Amino acid sequence: MKTIVLVIPSLGHGGAERVMSELANEWVSQGHTVHLILLVAHEQFYSIDERVNVHQLDYKNRFKPMRLLSEAKLILKLRRLIIQLKPSFVLSFMLKYNILTLAATMCTDVKVFVSDRSNPNKAVPKSLRFFRNLFYPRAQGIIAQTEMAKSILSSSFPMSRIRVIPNPLRIVKCEGRYKGNKVILNMGRLITSKGQKDLLYAFSMLDDPTWRLVILGDGPLREDLLVLAEKLNISNRVTLKGAVKNVDEWFEKASIFVFPSYSEGFPNALAEAMSAGLPCVSYDCSAGPGDIIIDGENGFLVKVGDVQALGDRLDLLISDEKLRDNFSQKASNVSIHLNKANIAASYLSFCIE
Repeated sequence: MKTIVLVIPSLGHGGAERVMSELANEWVSQGHTVHLILLVAHEQFYSIDERVNVHQLDYKNRFKPMRLLSEAKLILKLRRLIIQLKPSFVLSFMLKYNILTLAATMCTDVKVFVSDRSNPNKAVPKSLRFFRNLFYPRAQGIIAQTEMAKSILSSSFPMSRIRVIPNPLRIVKCEGRYKGNKVILNMGRLITSKGQKDLLYAFSMLDDPTWRLVILGDGPLREDLLVLAEKLNISNRVTLKGAVKNVDEWFEKASIFVFPSYSEGFPNALAEAMSAGLPCVSYDCSAGPGDIIIDGENGFLVKVGDVQALGDRLDLLISDEKLRDNFSQKASNVSIHLNKANIAASYLSFCIE
């Protein structure tokens, strides 16, 4: 059995946080000793097995120059804790905190594995890019979520061990969907890159006005989206539910899932919706959707930003129940490929081989 240390900012609502919680719970259930280090004080959204040892370091992201002092203190606290725990390996998520973890383990024999969780094409600030180039070669291995991400990372770090491991898919508990419900579902943070404004425009173009749109998630664009829905005269058919824990119940209530994201590392929400058997329409952003949707076979891929095409594909699914059923049957197969136990085993194999 191994002693595993996991490092992440928090267990707030987000894709990386969900994956980290899934790995922690899976490994501790197998008998490994798991320590989860949370760097930032934040409300916990995901459930953690009581056998997981949780350490809270309460880093506060202050303004410069206090931020630099705070980060230096965090690195020292993290270093002391990791040395004390004597892990078989450390797994860290998210660029900035990967750098801090690698800095904290300098001049030790601790094996550190890192994984970025955002779109590999996403612009990185110069300071982070400098420290990433400085510290990432020190990592024992780098985990990419998609083949495209691996290609980009390999060009920057040609001497590094890099492996593609997609996100584990949590078990989606759907006893059966209410196929008669005229509900289109979207899930994601209400931020520009998630494309909900495009979705509202596309929804306003649909031929059938009896369908409803439900958006799950919170974020700074909430008020803007409400105003836009009012402007498009669809506010009576659009519901913003905020962040919810009963996501699976919404999968059951919906008949179509739409994912108009401009940028992804790996689209957890899309994979969950497909495993629930929802026919899906997604923007074909540069990383993620194209790894799990075969256009026209188990879902639809649409060019990023093409609102008209997004609306057209939704119209097609709305009007063709047989097509929805066909996509539904094939989409659910994604749960086999992204089985949680298999993905956790892939991580463990990479980190101990």
